[in-house]
Amino acid sequence: MLDSWLGGLGDGGLLALRLMMGVIFIAHGWPMVNPRSRLGGIPGWTQAMVRMRIPFPAFFGVAVPLSEFVGGVMMILGLGVRVVAFLQLCIMIVAILRAEMPRGVKFTEQDKTGRELDFILGATALALVFTGAGGIALDPIIGL
Repeated sequence: MLDSWLGGLGDGGLLALRLMMGVIFIAHGWPMVNPRSRLGGIPGWTQAMVRMRIPFPAFFGVAVPLSEFVGGVMMILGLGVRVVAFLQLCIMIVAILRAEMPRGVKFTEQDKTGRELDFILGATALALVFTGAGGIALDPIIGL
């Protein structure tokens, strides 16, 4: 019954997912690219990569901020969604393995929230890798 009412709105659901992903990644990427932020922009983020022992910190110190900030804008526009979502999925996997898992992931502790964000963003990115942008996006207009 609900499918008959909402079945044709799948593109709206994908738009909602893309908007949520885009806004979150822009918000997370901005301090990484903004030299006046508490992170110190790309140089500060690169140093954070060194401290986390991420391989090739000079490369990932630039690639991650640009993937998050520029990728967030592209996600909102629906431009290159599958590629952007794959990059964001990779970022979330590394964040989970390097930042969350060593500290212990405990979803049931009410005083330590936010750790589940990387998991839900990763799952959303994976869904968008499979589905693509949907019809309300630039991808279908330009043939991606």
